[in-house]
Amino acid sequence: MMSISEIRKATKQSLKGNWGLAIGGMVLAYIILTAVAMITFIPILGAIAYYVFAGPFMIGVTWFFLALTRQEKPEIGYLFSGFQTFGRNLLAAVLVFVFTFLWSLLLFVPGIIKSFSYSQTFMILRDDPNISPLDAITESRHRMNGHKGRLFGLILSYIWVFFIPAIVMLIFAIIAMASTAIFQDGLNSNTYDSIYNSNDFASIFLIVFLLVYILMSAIMLGLAIWIYPQVLVASAVFYDDLYASTGTFSEDMNATSYQPEDDTTFGAVPPVETPEVPVEPEDAPHFENKTWGSESVVAPESPTTTEAPVKEEPIDDTISEAVRPSQPEETTTEPKNDDEQK
Repeated sequence: MMSISEIRKATKQSLKGNWGLAIGGMVLAYIILTAVAMITFIPILGAIAYYVFAGPFMIGVTWFFLALTRQEKPEIGYLFSGFQTFGRNLLAAVLVFVFTFLWSLLLFVPGIIKSFSYSQTFMILRDDPNISPLDAITESRHRMNGHKGRLFGLILSYIWVFFIPAIVMLIFAIIAMASTAIFQDGLNSNTYDSIYNSNDFASIFLIVFLLVYILMSAIMLGLAIWIYPQVLVASAVFYDDLYASTGTFSEDMNATSYQPEDDTTFGAVPPVETPEVPVEPEDAPHFENKTWGSESVVAPESPTTTEAPVKEEPIDDTISEAVRPSQPEETTTEPKNDDEQK
């Protein structure tokens, strides 16, 4: 299992020589999604049309960066690969959105946690063309069992730099609100000097705020172009590492990263029942040379059965003694025959 620092190193190695393709694909995807959002201006139908397009398209973007991570050298047109199996990918995107939304109704945090549970769904769809969307979501959920915190830490290690310009913009927004309040106080006063001074003060801070806002927005846009491709590639590296560690859901039951609390729920034999398997006939050598019995004879019955051959000899003796009384009759008849001869 790779650590966060190792995944970041693997991400840099994957992007080496592919920065132009990664940034170009990211910028093109952003332009396409923005253009579609501007075209679909109808309140309800426009939103539906946007999500119908955005779902498979974002799956294609995910596949594009997964192929880039695996050094498959995808073309820029591979961004639209999600439309090749449109119905399947659209259903997967809708199910992920609905499940995440339903969990978000409870609290905001469960929605975030479940979004990490479903994060592997789109990449599973690419590697297994025969899997259904619901099974892909289920497999993603089981693979991410115990690994959601690691993925959260990986993404946070990239996006923390966005907090700096955001905090700067927040500070200047507070100052702009304070300057507006001062300007209103100056208008409510009766002296010309207070109005003039407050107006100049508010105008200066409003101008400074606009300049800082434009500057911070440009910085955040540049950071997004530079960081977001790394996040997608790092997520693909995380996916490959997770698959190598856990495998599919059927193999995941024997993996160390996924241990269910009760193995009997998956049909496994409890460890308590294993010693009850009968192995005594193999361990009893005195049964092997017996011609009268089979190997399946139970051990307690063996002492009584071994005496049977010994009892056959006295039985033969008694039978011979019972036959002997007929012999004297034959001997008595013999003398009678002798007298007759005489």
